[in-house]
Amino acid sequence: MKNIILLSILYLTAITFCYSQVTFTDISVTLGINDAGAGQGVVFLDVNNDGFLDIFLVNNNTPSKLWINTNGISFTESSSIWGTNITYPTRGVSAADYNNDGYIDIIIGAWQNSIILYKNTGTAFLNNTINAGMNFLSYGGAMNWIDYNMDGKIDVLCANNGMPPRYNYLFRNDNLNNFTNVAFTAGLTDSNSTLCLAASDYDNDGDLDVFCGNQTSIGATTTGILYKNNGNGTFTNVTSASGLMTNYYSWGAEWGDYNNDGYMDLFIANLTGMNQLFKNNGDGTFTDVAPQVGVAEQGQSYSCGWADYDNDGDLDLYVARGQNYEDKMYRNDGTTFTDVSISVGMGDLRHSACCSWGDYNNDGFLDLYLVNNGTENRLYKNNAGNSNNWIILKLQGVSTNRSAIGSRVMIKTGNLKQIREVEGGSGGKGQNSLPLEFGLGSATIIDSLLIRWQSGTVQSFTNINVNQILNLIEGQSIFIKNLNTGIPKEFQLEQNYPNPFNTTTVINYNIPNSGKVSLKIYDILGHEVTTVIDTYQSAGSYKIILDVSKFTSGIYFYKLQTEKFTATKKMILIK
Repeated sequence: MKNIILLSILYLTAITFCYSQVTFTDISVTLGINDAGAGQGVVFLDVNNDGFLDIFLVNNNTPSKLWINTNGISFTESSSIWGTNITYPTRGVSAADYNNDGYIDIIIGAWQNSIILYKNTGTAFLNNTINAGMNFLSYGGAMNWIDYNMDGKIDVLCANNGMPPRYNYLFRNDNLNNFTNVAFTAGLTDSNSTLCLAASDYDNDGDLDVFCGNQTSIGATTTGILYKNNGNGTFTNVTSASGLMTNYYSWGAEWGDYNNDGYMDLFIANLTGMNQLFKNNGDGTFTDVAPQVGVAEQGQSYSCGWADYDNDGDLDLYVARGQNYEDKMYRNDGTTFTDVSISVGMGDLRHSACCSWGDYNNDGFLDLYLVNNGTENRLYKNNAGNSNNWIILKLQGVSTNRSAIGSRVMIKTGNLKQIREVEGGSGGKGQNSLPLEFGLGSATIIDSLLIRWQSGTVQSFTNINVNQILNLIEGQSIFIKNLNTGIPKEFQLEQNYPNPFNTTTVINYNIPNSGKVSLKIYDILGHEVTTVIDTYQSAGSYKIILDVSKFTSGIYFYKLQTEKFTATKKMILIK
């Protein structure tokens, strides 16, 4: 009996020790990103395609900020250089590549002013609002990119709040340049002062459904609305039938599969009343389980975000709350949550307006940027204090919108299955980073990885190594990995190996300067067969695992081209 007790104590001590190692440090002052304006929305995004997440912040009555990340070490405020120095009140923000040109663009919800659509040219942002047909009066709610009709062109849903209640906008992307407001024809007729938007495929039918969190009552029943995507360009209000009912003012909401059952659940951060966690029952209905699992906090919640901060294989939850209300960091313990706010170094008591998760230094552990309205913001650096493994996936759509928003990834390690979706907006008035981050616990190999691109294309991979950042292109069985061995001294394209090969081969190359990189494959007659890479890459050494199993046997040539370097080599495929 004593041995059993001793083992139990040791086991619990080990668990406590493991958890205690994952803490956060506020480094915003050190990095100079502790803006003390009237903060509203924030997004992690890679504006210059250098592989590191930058930060874009919008403020209510003070200038916006664009901080450019240099190698995960420092940030430089660059809004004037990039042309994003907005001075009038702005509130909601999100980012996506709306014209599929390889550069991330930004949409901003102002307050009683025009929506702003910034087009990224690679070196600057141009205000393309009028040209795109989006010069509509905004009332500052959330912005959420969503390819609602699954045509490969990303659309955007814009929330309008304020009194009297105003209608939301759904801008359909017509030709990668012009947009048309189709909210009413699509069935999105909500006019109840929408504060937050959250899109996800809650019914697993392949298209994105939408939750609108509002602050005015619809009759005497509910403030929030759940819209089911009918798959034909229209939506149906299924709030009552689904049981996803809330009578509170909902300022933040985000979908996430907290119990790893393959269905997306919804957390709602409410300004009034208790917060809610709607468990997806898998049959089109939901049950509020917040009190049972320990996340039913009451009092002034403004934003929220799911993230596996300790990389143990389940989603944890951050909730940003109003002044003098302690922000909450909830650790997911499998079936319930534990408030670890203070023990991990969080528990902010300022007026928190928005939060966003992203791995700014590419160490595999997620960091959190917290926006505080009227007081200094925080960047909580994850101290990566345990040995849990991870993987980060950067998806690039081809038939799907290039940002791959709406696509879903499922990974399996042993008996554990996890799903993530690429989000076009999250938590309230901001957006988490586009790359998908999975914590893997002690797993040393990913048994299988399945991507369901929003176009309907499904790809699967097996036996994938952990602790790496992978670039995955729709329809191409290619892994692109930055080896992170430092900046090479010269350009180099290495001979593929093995060569000759059967279906799969490896290509390594070095680029000492950041810039546009193209790698194409040609047949023996000089005809282009496929484009492997056509994007901006940061300086570094890269490894490509190339699967050409659909090619016929023969001699091929692969050509690497940058602004300063061109090289071609021959490879032989034998089946």
